[in-house]
Amino acid sequence: MNELSVVSGKLQILSIIGDPIVQVSAPLMINAALHRESIPDVLMVPLHVDPTGLENVLNGLKAIQNFRGAIITMPHKQQTLSFLNSASETATAVGGCNVIRRDNKGMLYGDMLDGEGFAWSLLDRGINIEGSKVYLAGTGGAGSAIAHAIAERKPSELTIYNRTPEKSIALINKLSVLFPQIKIKAGTSVPKRVNIAINATSLGMGGNTDLPFSVEKLGPRTLVCDIVIFPEKTRLLTLAEQKKLPIHTGRAMLSAQIKLMLNFMLRPEN
Repeated sequence: MNELSVVSGKLQILSIIGDPIVQVSAPLMINAALHRESIPDVLMVPLHVDPTGLENVLNGLKAIQNFRGAIITMPHKQQTLSFLNSASETATAVGGCNVIRRDNKGMLYGDMLDGEGFAWSLLDRGINIEGSKVYLAGTGGAGSAIAHAIAERKPSELTIYNRTPEKSIALINKLSVLFPQIKIKAGTSVPKRVNIAINATSLGMGGNTDLPFSVEKLGPRTLVCDIVIFPEKTRLLTLAEQKKLPIHTGRAMLSAQIKLMLNFMLRPEN
């Protein structure tokens, strides 16, 4: 696609908002999808916004009448929720959002699609969550959303780990009320035999080589997942491959979310 061909007075703007932003691949993927689906006069551009400027930027977007919506990425998923006019039940329950849209009255509405995107990316590979033992590291916006989506799909057990134990316990308490039939417990940084092990933290992003959890005691067929998109193959996934374990990348999760995000941001009632 020649982006210059869509830049006119009719242009409708989508964005991705994060800090840092240089590593994001969503604009390339979204713009390719817009071209593939023959959606005219729409373009996604990245916005590099630090936390101190987030409120001003979101308030400014309310006044931009050809702004349609944005993906919200790290570290803004939780903070953004407090600056919106309204949000979905999922975003409210999770305490964060990763996508917003502007209606024709200038109101911003948010949703959290990280969990659904991740779950669908597994299902697209034929990986069944129901009845599986799942380990999850991370209780931030993405981690909480993924925990909700996993619990909804009836795993036999869900283990949640955070370096700050109080955060794990708080999320477990919330989930236990919503999903009393699911066994949900706190874990450590050394998960043992599970079917699926997930990194939902930012560890491993960019030049960071810290590990969110150890792969040393995982079972021989544990699927190791990472939501980090850049680099696509994090140190965690590299170590998993060295142990001959199957892996699932953050790019797979993002790909599964693209259609969900476009449908959300470009809904006709906007």
